[in-house]
Amino acid sequence: MATPELTDEQRAAALVKATAVRSARRVFKEELTRGEMSLAEAIRRAKADEALAGIRVRDLLQCLPGIGPKRAQLVMEEIGISLARRIRGLGQHQVDALVERERR
Repeated sequence: MATPELTDEQRAAALVKATAVRSARRVFKEELTRGEMSLAEAIRRAKADEALAGIRVRDLLQCLPGIGPKRAQLVMEEIGISLARRIRGLGQHQVDALVERERR
């Protein structure tokens, strides 16, 4: 499928939107890393915001203290979450399992 031809205005608007999404995701991840919100709160906020809902679960978990790439992968495999899954694609049972796992 060919990429649609965009006008200069459309291209500029897309660039502004992409920059805003990246900035929102960066701030969100920093807040989670600093412990300003729990995993449950982070998932709730992400489900309500389309820009944040596109974050991969693996990246979300790696923002938590003490969880690196390997542990994030192990947690996801233990719960049965695909490594490519984004927050918007999590089911309620998966969310519950992640929150319960964080409490341990």
